[in-house]
Amino acid sequence: MIFVFIITTIGYTQKIAIPDSLQTKSFNEIEVLLYEQSSDSIKAVFFSNILLAKAKQEQEQDSLNLAKAYFQVSFNNVQNPLKRIAYLDSSITSNPNIKHSFFPVLAYINRAGTYKEIGNYEKALDDYLSGLKYTDKVNTNIYQDIKHNIARLKNEIGEYEEAKEMYMDIMKYESSKNIEGRQHLITVLGLVETYRKLKQFDSASYYANKGIKESIKDSLNVYHSFLLAEGINLYYKDKYNASIENINKSIPVIKKIESHNMGIIIDGYLHLSKIYKKLDDKEMLIQSLQNIDWYFENTNYRSIEMREAYELFINHYKSIDDKNQQLYYINKLFAVDSILDSDYKNLNKTITKKYDTPKLLEEKEKLIEFLEKKDKTSSLKFSIALLLILILTIVFGYVYYRNIQYKRRYEAIMHPKNEPETKPTEPSVVDQKNTETDPKTIDIPENIVQEILERLTQFENKNGFLARNLTITVLAKKLNTNSKYLSKIINQYKQKRFSVYINELRVDYVIEQLKENPKFRLYSIKGIARELGYNNDRAFSKAFYQKTGVYPSYFIKKLSKEVTYT
Repeated sequence: MIFVFIITTIGYTQKIAIPDSLQTKSFNEIEVLLYEQSSDSIKAVFFSNILLAKAKQEQEQDSLNLAKAYFQVSFNNVQNPLKRIAYLDSSITSNPNIKHSFFPVLAYINRAGTYKEIGNYEKALDDYLSGLKYTDKVNTNIYQDIKHNIARLKNEIGEYEEAKEMYMDIMKYESSKNIEGRQHLITVLGLVETYRKLKQFDSASYYANKGIKESIKDSLNVYHSFLLAEGINLYYKDKYNASIENINKSIPVIKKIESHNMGIIIDGYLHLSKIYKKLDDKEMLIQSLQNIDWYFENTNYRSIEMREAYELFINHYKSIDDKNQQLYYINKLFAVDSILDSDYKNLNKTITKKYDTPKLLEEKEKLIEFLEKKDKTSSLKFSIALLLILILTIVFGYVYYRNIQYKRRYEAIMHPKNEPETKPTEPSVVDQKNTETDPKTIDIPENIVQEILERLTQFENKNGFLARNLTITVLAKKLNTNSKYLSKIINQYKQKRFSVYINELRVDYVIEQLKENPKFRLYSIKGIARELGYNNDRAFSKAFYQKTGVYPSYFIKKLSKEVTYT
């Protein structure tokens, strides 16, 4: 009970109380408990917060412990980068003069990785360099790890020669220390990618095949990355069939076990597109490019390779004289450019572009001019254009009005004026009788009505409405009655049809979960629908809208933004 109480306290009031059972424990003892429970996310959150509370009590005696505690708590916020950065800031600033093997170095490394995740390359590089200052003479292994991260970052921003030199230095260090396994293979993989981007394909293939042989022994996760890397190299050696085989064999596995590694996946699809273009297989070309476009539409990841994919899209539709599609993908290319320019300008670097942007802008203008002239060939088309503008104005007006309505409805959900109790603890059938029709009018004995209403209350309290394939017949059997009686009682005492009754219980439940449970907000609409007992997301969305006036996707997006900025 104490454990549950403390978890609740931490989650909602942010005040951390150390339970009596842990008051006498030292910081080091609590730290051991945290490591022992690291596989249990709930207990890890609990003990990391207790660790921070303990460190704050003793911060005058040992500020190193405070740095450690803030660092540990930062892992509770992996899904919230800005909040995680705040905890890592505290870890670093709690004692900037610490001289320790791992602090503040680990805080700098993790903060750099988080900055890189949100696209702030400038601060990421600054933190990596700050970490180097602390590790040069203190911890050689961590020093090499930071160099590895910097080399990877330089690889991403086009500084390939510098990246190669850093990878070679790391390889020499790993060789001198007999470092093998996954850590060494990741370095080799980075070098393979760098050699390829330097167009030194023989060197890239040498290290790729070396990695394939070594990784197949004990690092199968890395094996498929090497297989993909060599598949890409084979494209540049005009070995298209072998390249397709390697890439198609590796991408599904990487997507399954390392879905976060979007860069290498997109790179694979890009080179499949190039191969199919060489083979004049237009259908497979578009299919491969659409796989890349999916990442643009469904993730925040952007890369130079993604930009190149849109160039291929543009050239393809130019070759078949589809001007509308050309214009569509030119606009998408510019959208990628705007993000890439913003991210990479932080490091004062220029992205090398194979397709000259001024030339592309000129082409866009020509396409627009051509399409406008085509639209003005007859007065009828001109009238249609005016009509379209009018329709768009009406649509935008409607969307604006709808957004206002949605905001009001969202506020009504979040702050209801007279919020009823979701689950009354002591239901009063007498009260229900006073407000509803007499049981005799529905031809059911009063004692049976009371029994069924009490069972319905238990059904609601136990969240029985979350069961899948729940029909009135199924529920009637569970309540030891018949569907005719149950239907009449729900219609009379709940004032709604059975389907509406179940849907509203589910919607009320999910609103409460979304408000109180951050992990629930990470589920897809389909996943939430499944949790609520629906067979598909369309039925859930319809029920949610009928109850609240907004769709669940809007509510979750709005709620997530509100939580992020509070």
